[in-house]
Amino acid sequence: MQFIPVMLYAFRWPIEASYYEQKTFWPLCSYMVRSRRGVEMLVNLINTVYCAMKILPYQDKAFYQYQTESVQEFRFALSGQIRQQVFYAIFVGKVETGIKSNALINALKQLVKKQGYHL
Repeated sequence: MQFIPVMLYAFRWPIEASYYEQKTFWPLCSYMVRSRRGVEMLVNLINTVYCAMKILPYQDKAFYQYQTESVQEFRFALSGQIRQQVFYAIFVGKVETGIKSNALINALKQLVKKQGYHL
């Protein structure tokens, strides 16, 4: 009888760990929802994104090396790649409209393709 609270907390522990991870490693501490439906929708969104981050390294060979990494490490690497790709796309777009230099545009496009991105 004395171990029932410990057994009940064993069910609660994954919820606590998930909550800690969401607040610490994912920038979700600024979201405030008050209704039950809002909380359920936020939790569903968080869980869907978490599952997608766990599955993506197994589905896409470009992210194969992240299969053994934590979701946070993969998120940091993925966000860095997204920032880099957005930078290249914006930079090439501005060069195309501003300078109109074919040699520079072709060199940048080759650099982007060499990095493994598609325009």
